[in-house]
Amino acid sequence: MDTLTDKKIKALAEELKRVIQFEPIGRWLTMGEAKKYAKVKSEKTIKKWIDEGYIYGHKRSGAWIIDRNSIDDWYLSDKL
Repeated sequence: MDTLTDKKIKALAEELKRVIQFEPIGRWLTMGEAKKYAKVKSEKTIKKWIDEGYIYGHKRSGAWIIDRNSIDDWYLSDKL
């Protein structure tokens, strides 16, 4: 059985804090939300992933909307 050290507890608390701070409300994310959700530094990365077909997104009324499920699916796939 794995014991909880102070270091592990602190790491779990930080992860919980991160999850609580960002809860996507729906399936569709703005470019900024997708960047934060995917934990990348640049919106160019998200756009590149869309262009390369790794994730799904399209423009609606001039603004990008990205399918959160496609980010999850891609991260869980063996294609990374």
